Amino acid sequence: MFRTTLAGLRAHKVRLVLTAVAVMIGVGFLAGTLVYGDTARAAFYDDLARAARNVDASAGPDRVPFGDRSSGFAETTRRLPFDDLGTVRDTPGVARADGRMAERLSMLDGQGRLIANFGRAGWAVSTAGDASLSMFDTSEGRLPQRDGEIAVDATTAEAHGFRVGGTVSVVGPGARPVALTLVGTFDLGANKRFAGLSVAALTPADMRSIAGATGYAEIVAIAAPGVGEDQLAARMRQRLGGGTYVLDGDALRRAYAVAAAKYVDGFLVVLFAFGLVALAVSVFVIANTFAILVAQRVRELALLRCVGASRRQLFGSVVLEALVVGIVASAGGLLASAGVGWVLLVGRDALGHAVRIDRLVVSPFTVVLGLAAGTLATLAASLLPARTASRVPPMAALSAAPLEAAVPGYRRRRLFAACVLAGGGAAFVAAGTRAPGFLGVPVVFLGAIGLFGAAVIAGPFVIGRLTAWAGWLPARLFGAPARLAIEGARRNPKRVAATTGALAVGLALMSLFAVLLATTREQSERELDENFSVDYVVTGAFVAGAQAPAVPSAVVDALRGRQEFAAVAGSRSRGAQVGSRRGEVWAMQPGALDTVLRPEIMAGSVAGFGTGAAAVRGPFADAAGLAVGSRLTVQPRSGPPLSLRVVALYDDAPTAGEVLIDWSDYATAFGAAGPDSVLVKAAEGVPAETSRAAVDDAVRQEPRLQVASQAEWRAKLTETLDRQLLVFSALLGMSIVIALTGIANTLALSVLERTRESALLRALGLSRAQLRATLILEAMLMSAVGATIGTALGVLSGAAAAVGLIRQYGHGHPVVPVGQLALYAALATCAAALAALPPARRATRTSVSAAMAAD
Repeated sequence: MFRTTLAGLRAHKVRLVLTAVAVMIGVGFLAGTLVYGDTARAAFYDDLARAARNVDASAGPDRVPFGDRSSGFAETTRRLPFDDLGTVRDTPGVARADGRMAERLSMLDGQGRLIANFGRAGWAVSTAGDASLSMFDTSEGRLPQRDGEIAVDATTAEAHGFRVGGTVSVVGPGARPVALTLVGTFDLGANKRFAGLSVAALTPADMRSIAGATGYAEIVAIAAPGVGEDQLAARMRQRLGGGTYVLDGDALRRAYAVAAAKYVDGFLVVLFAFGLVALAVSVFVIANTFAILVAQRVRELALLRCVGASRRQLFGSVVLEALVVGIVASAGGLLASAGVGWVLLVGRDALGHAVRIDRLVVSPFTVVLGLAAGTLATLAASLLPARTASRVPPMAALSAAPLEAAVPGYRRRRLFAACVLAGGGAAFVAAGTRAPGFLGVPVVFLGAIGLFGAAVIAGPFVIGRLTAWAGWLPARLFGAPARLAIEGARRNPKRVAATTGALAVGLALMSLFAVLLATTREQSERELDENFSVDYVVTGAFVAGAQAPAVPSAVVDALRGRQEFAAVAGSRSRGAQVGSRRGEVWAMQPGALDTVLRPEIMAGSVAGFGTGAAAVRGPFADAAGLAVGSRLTVQPRSGPPLSLRVVALYDDAPTAGEVLIDWSDYATAFGAAGPDSVLVKAAEGVPAETSRAAVDDAVRQEPRLQVASQAEWRAKLTETLDRQLLVFSALLGMSIVIALTGIANTLALSVLERTRESALLRALGLSRAQLRATLILEAMLMSAVGATIGTALGVLSGAAAAVGLIRQYGHGHPVVPVGQLALYAALATCAAALAALPPARRATRTSVSAAMAAD
């Protein structure tokens, strides 16, 4: 039997290739996803380690946990004294040490406007006194060596057109612009400390005179030979005393990496999930392929029983064939994974960083998992067909009619398995809609897999009737070929279900994520519109950790005097203790609540809003146990507390503040001052270019003011969503490729299985063209049914996943992109017709007499 199995593999090379391709694609995508994830993660760690390169110990202010500093230097004026650098250098075991200054510094673009994000200025960092302890690499030119020179991070230089040799201005002491000579640019890598803001490198002297540095934000050290990192950190901690927070090098690198890992892990988990999905779809294809192989080899297997083969030997023969195919195809899939990983790396901009990739990382875990997953999946897919093969009666070899192995209780067990999977899948989907935030999406995803599996298992019991319904119109349009195609599908529903199952699963996945992404896009745009019911926000920049300066009244008056704007209102905000929680308290100038700037009220009312009243953001109210009618206390850092009554709860507002109070109450609590931001709503019909020019003209004489544009943020958000959509569409397209490969496999094998049937139709008078049309129409009908089932399941699961996200992050309803789904279904049907052409051509070219005589 062993020799017979190997001989069968050699004799049926086409069958072997068709089966192996499905496994190769699944394993290649799974392993390629892992290769991509490992490579991206390694690149991030390499880039992040740049700031901790050669560092064996790091010391910083103890008031700010390092976990917070990993996403931005401390928002505080407290720094380590300059003398601490000498203390560190004198510590036993320190070979070299360097101090790093970091302060907020406002940089101006070529038009004299502030370069800032979210109302915050960029950073200034000191050049390294020891080149081996530098936080960054030089990209172009050199780093500052003399006072009056500056280097700028490469991203900012590119975005604002700065050129080496030119001039870059920063806001120095007294808010006066200071012109510096640009001598180079540098690469920060994926360093999350600076949160995407502009970064300038200055000499230590300029850091003190221009940026106002009063100490070091961090002191780093290299250990002497024979001194461990933890030992060095302990010695530094002892020398510097309780006023510092010291980490060893490994902890420092991990702290840096956490920031980026949190950013990319969700994306990598999704990628890995897609790999598992690809493998799951591949398992369906493999199982279908083996089922058809066994069906067309019934007589061959029965003949082996007649010449003495036992059931156990037949079972082992099919499993051995699966083992050989699984090992060979999995190895091929691993080779293909490098290509898949490279293709995914091309789309790595979706991660938000242009991470340098020097090489692909292929870990032993990826190799082992790829081989094991592919081989075990192939073996698992072969078990049921192998059991079917072992039950073929020996007398079947003597029968001239097409036979299938009879398995007692097959229908009952299949229906039971379908019901169990459907029930479990529905339970997971329901649970996912109630899970908080993003956690619900993978739960719904698991439930969807169960539903997909149930649909595939139950397919033979419903596919015949569905195909007849789908073929009603073609039967009247195309005559005999269409009617024969319908009858062929109804006569063998198991074969049709096997052929359409993989395509249904692939389209279900496409539909699921199409609904999810469309809903995400719609919710994001809606949230943007509701959260920023204004077109522009004019703010003063944070400098040296201080509160943003007030917007001059002249700017406010200039904005209000422009006809391009429908509403202009000043706003103030400040952090304070609200009851037992910290929150941001804000206020708008009188009259603003009567305009389009009013927050979206969920409960209560702001009619007559005045002193002693407060409106609270819904989530904050839930966390603090507040409701309409409750009383709350606002305790500023200095000054008397305010006792207020909650008159309304709101959802979206023009600012991120959590407690809205009256303008006069705000002045009582935090002092009288001008607005620290101005909310501007463009008039109806005014083009964005015109309104933006009007805002820029009003703030031109104030270099420390910046303008945030809703249109610009919407464009950035749309661009990000589009990139993600392209990446996910490519990943989903891989599932479609797997599904179409499966339908091509099963169509080719089903034509081989029906050689005698096709020959009989030819003998009864069907022409070659009519036979070709019959096979192609049958493929298209099966694809249409599979597309309908898959799309319905995908929309249901996608809507369930979207409901969970909407409950957590927004409101509204799931979005079903009907046009996109219809396009998917049409493409799948056309692809199925193309996949049917080669086997149909082969069927029409087969000799009628030879096919009728073939056994």
